[in-house]
Amino acid sequence: MGLAERAETVQLFPTERRILTQLIAIDPLTLGSMTSSDLSEKSGASRSSIDRLSRKLGYSGLKDMRRSLLEEAKTSGGRFSPANADASTPAGMARDVLSNLGQRIDPFLRSLSQPGLLDQLVDWLLAARCIGFFGAGESAAVCSALYLRLMRLGLPVQFSQEHHTQVSVAGMMRPGDLAIIVSYSGRSKSVVWAARTAKDAGAHVVAISSATSSPLSKMSDLHVALPGSEGFQGSSEIHDRILSVALGQILFDCVAARRPDMLESAVHVDDLFGEDRL
Repeated sequence: MGLAERAETVQLFPTERRILTQLIAIDPLTLGSMTSSDLSEKSGASRSSIDRLSRKLGYSGLKDMRRSLLEEAKTSGGRFSPANADASTPAGMARDVLSNLGQRIDPFLRSLSQPGLLDQLVDWLLAARCIGFFGAGESAAVCSALYLRLMRLGLPVQFSQEHHTQVSVAGMMRPGDLAIIVSYSGRSKSVVWAARTAKDAGAHVVAISSATSSPLSKMSDLHVALPGSEGFQGSSEIHDRILSVALGQILFDCVAARRPDMLESAVHVDDLFGEDRL
């Protein structure tokens, strides 16, 4: 039984029917590439609301319902191509993805242009005895990129992908240290745990997240707001991660402009390799 047929066997509230209509309208290719957080934001409903709707329809949750929609599209002979016909070729798909990314640049720039935001962040980077990066899942990859970029300036940065180690690092922080937390949803248990631990230790907490009312953003001393999904196409979670990686170069340039002497460390790292790369 397909999703639409299941919906006819139960009584749905108007809000639930709206959510269902929006989810069914998403083309299979986009549906398959979007994360659960994306789907929640695109439907304008919380993840818990969609999970409840999914169980009402006989699924175990949102992921199970999405899997059913994808299977339904395959068995019905639907082609997994973008809803936009102009993006049906590989080059068109590439153009579509990069266009969606480009639309997020100005909103992100406005976020970074908040008075004093980058200046404060650079102040904390330069004053900290320890700078820890904290993130789970794919956000950990963003942390790794930020760590590798700022490490070249000789900043006292630390990062481990293992979440118990992240909490341990947070627990050893002191007043004046800096915890930079990357989490699209701002709700990942391990990073919220690390953020709370670092804050209790007296460290400054910076959240890089799209969620302005999440547990992480509420406890942070500084919030670098990512564009999120409102008004945008494509996977907001993936595009926001790309912008987060770009933030590493922005911070690199800001620190180097304030402390040109730190560029010597970056030059030293390059000199270690010479013309050879391992």
